[in-house]
Amino acid sequence: MKQRREAALVTRAQLTQERSRVRRAQLLEACLALFAEGGARAVTHRAVAARAGLPSATTVYYFASIDDLLREALRHHVGQWVAAMEELAAADPAGLRGLLTDADHATAIVSTVFAVRDVGTAGTELAIYLGAARDPALRDDAAEALRLAEGLVRGLLDALGVRDAAEVAAAVVALVLGSAVRRQSGQHAEPDEARLLARALRDLLAANL
Repeated sequence: MKQRREAALVTRAQLTQERSRVRRAQLLEACLALFAEGGARAVTHRAVAARAGLPSATTVYYFASIDDLLREALRHHVGQWVAAMEELAAADPAGLRGLLTDADHATAIVSTVFAVRDVGTAGTELAIYLGAARDPALRDDAAEALRLAEGLVRGLLDALGVRDAAEVAAAVVALVLGSAVRRQSGQHAEPDEARLLARALRDLLAANL
């Protein structure tokens, strides 16, 4: 009987922890969505809870203040983005050399990234980073996100044998961000945008090998 009670207590504790984890994640995603739409002013306890579909007092239970919620939401977002970048960074350098030697292969790589991060996703990410960069309380976190991105790209460039990898990495990130801005305008169809970005990346890398 004692073992059963202990097992039941453990199970309830695990369920409670899982529910808390899920609720925190819901609040963070809701916070990011509101921030992307209207900046820090749009993020209130009531608005975040409503967007997450949770009781209005939920945010106060999990976060001491709106500033704490905003910072953790941004770091959560950055963590997800960096994980995706790390997955790319783990790719086979020999395969990545196709960026330099085969225009069609380079376009296919960019097109695959575009498929995963569609125009809507790219727009949301841009809004989040631009909003964070303009907010004094979040600016350092936004800058750290870009430093992490440049660091991961530098690792890829080192594997490819690119000279001055740190400076070229900064240029690569700038190209990708510029492409994300242009995608929002719809100036080019997605296949053309992928081709243009792939060509710009190939030219930049080839000039620094």
